[in-house]
Amino acid sequence: MSSTPNDRKAKAQAAAKVDHGGGPNRILVAGLVAVVALAAIIAGTIFATRSGSGGGGGGAQALPTGTERGEGIVVNADEVKGKDVPTVDVYEDFRCPVCKVYEVGLGKTTQELAEEGKIKLVVHLKTVIDSSLGGDASKVAASTAVCAAEQGKWFEYHEALFAKQDPQEGPFADGAFGEAAQEAGITGADRVAFDQCVADQRYTDYVESVDDASSKRGINATPVIVVNGTPYNWASTVNGGDQQNPQFDTEKYAKVLTSGKVAPEEVNDQMQKDMAAAQG
Repeated sequence: MSSTPNDRKAKAQAAAKVDHGGGPNRILVAGLVAVVALAAIIAGTIFATRSGSGGGGGGAQALPTGTERGEGIVVNADEVKGKDVPTVDVYEDFRCPVCKVYEVGLGKTTQELAEEGKIKLVVHLKTVIDSSLGGDASKVAASTAVCAAEQGKWFEYHEALFAKQDPQEGPFADGAFGEAAQEAGITGADRVAFDQCVADQRYTDYVESVDDASSKRGINATPVIVVNGTPYNWASTVNGGDQQNPQFDTEKYAKVLTSGKVAPEEVNDQMQKDMAAAQG
């Protein structure tokens, strides 16, 4: 059955608990449906056509420690040093509403697996909302997260910043980055360094390089989860709740990530095709 752009957009809005009030036509949503006993729970992936650099900003040519241009950040490098564990790549945008659905439902499980050294977690910061709506608010927000990672507070800041996401996909409110830093426990000299990093927009150039590199690999969407090179339909773990509050089978999700194997019926088929097309 075919669906109109408005149909697909409505699915994403329901999954993300937002009312966009008529967003841009360039946001397309590929619905990922899991049928449960009482209702169908709809998650989604936000796709954005790229429009140049996605806005202003620039930042210095700074790179996160141990990272090259275009590479994602291994946010648990110390925990997996010398270990042979599955690699989980997460592509996300702090302003993407479905990314927040993923973060609220499965983020804590992902964090625990990473901190226990059971997976190598590589985060690729993307700017799909910038590409759709213009400006550079996603890029700036992503840069602040790298600033927090440099202070050893990636997970804490990551959670705090998603909690402050604007429901209309707008920029973060004035003071949001400082509030998130406080909630993440960035204090003293670390807070001074963080604030300067944010003021300098130090990592915006790096974030743009990551977005460009992932797009060349066929990934123009968020959130995308790739397990050992295979795109994973994380919405297949939905097992209850409703459109406003989906519930996830975190044990099933953890098993996929720690095994490094995605069953054929759990593959994100469209993303797999996009990645294959980019390679060909």
